[in-house]
Amino acid sequence: MAVDNILKLQHLIKYEFKSREMISVALVHPGTGKCIRNFSKNFERLEFLGDRVWGLALADFLYNNFSADAEGDLAVRMSTMAGTEFLIALAKKTKLLDCFSIPKDFFVSDNKNSSSLADMVEAVVGAVFLDSNFETTRNIIVKLLGNDAYEVTHKTKDAKTRLQELTQTRNLELPVYRLIKMTGEAHDPIFEIEVIACKKSATGQGPSKKNAEQDAADKLMKLFTKNL
Repeated sequence: MAVDNILKLQHLIKYEFKSREMISVALVHPGTGKCIRNFSKNFERLEFLGDRVWGLALADFLYNNFSADAEGDLAVRMSTMAGTEFLIALAKKTKLLDCFSIPKDFFVSDNKNSSSLADMVEAVVGAVFLDSNFETTRNIIVKLLGNDAYEVTHKTKDAKTRLQELTQTRNLELPVYRLIKMTGEAHDPIFEIEVIACKKSATGQGPSKKNAEQDAADKLMKLFTKNL
């Protein structure tokens, strides 16, 4: 792990690490091929932790800054700001991406590797949390969000939510999602998911299960729209 990357990150987030052990793991994606097995495992653990810390920090921020929003509106904002696309855009806009050590083929195509970038953002959040505390991590997240936190406004509901609401209004069973297959390298996966609802089905693809499920739900909703 290049010391320069850690110094660059510290300057970016205005935080100096007490220990560089965890952040050294977070800034190197396992797909680089330079990581031993335990390194990869630790990265995934940091990603797991960071995902939860990111979610709690967002919930805390939204609750305290959007007092006029109902629970449903807060949930929509939360869904967007915790999503893969949002995290990727944030990593690029804030220059977090410049602190990462990533595989050479990371940007082979537009519809791949997205989830890996989001994973790295979450791993960094996990490392900061372990090195400090929740309040410090939350403040860093809020600073990284900047005005973007306020520009996420009345976004339309995502495809999975709309599909679920459709089944509920018709008193039918909720949509069922099934993993068909996963292809590609470990750091560059493509998931194929099938969704079944209202006796119809559709398949979607994406760099993560969440993305593939959204793609499948969107295709099924379009199928329903055509038949209305």
